[in-house]
Amino acid sequence: MSHYSPLEGVVTSVTPLQSGNRSYYCTLLIYIQTSYQETYQVLVDSNTYVLDQKPIRRGDNIIAFYDTTAPMPLIYPPQYRAAAVVLPAGGEYAMLDYFDRNLTNSENSLRLNLSGSTPLQLPNGQYYLGVPGGQYMLVLYTTHTKSIPAQTTPVRVIIFCSDS
Repeated sequence: MSHYSPLEGVVTSVTPLQSGNRSYYCTLLIYIQTSYQETYQVLVDSNTYVLDQKPIRRGDNIIAFYDTTAPMPLIYPPQYRAAAVVLPAGGEYAMLDYFDRNLTNSENSLRLNLSGSTPLQLPNGQYYLGVPGGQYMLVLYTTHTKSIPAQTTPVRVIIFCSDS
């Protein structure tokens, strides 16, 4: 099972997090509505990776990835703390998952076929100069095969290096 799960929808509201009479201006509370008309709250703070540091606005389509192992409050609508947020271009998909040395994700549902023109970057925007695989990666892609696992040549890959 993937360590990160996506929430995709249209942003209906962006406000600072409120708790009692206090506002937390470094944490945004974002309401999104999915294509199934479900509403979710997403917390975006200074630790959240936002692809290209794009400001999130009402009306934006976003994909927010949250840690499935992190504790969450039992409230309605559900509230998730975003680990990463992508504002995808039209027809673009995104996945945040662990990819092994063969560039297959943890659920064996997607395999990457990197081309020489696929940008490999670190979260800070610098180019990744190593051999990808064995790391968590944020992958943006537009098309994939219907095989198992599906295969794609990504548009862009962000590699989250770890010391382990």
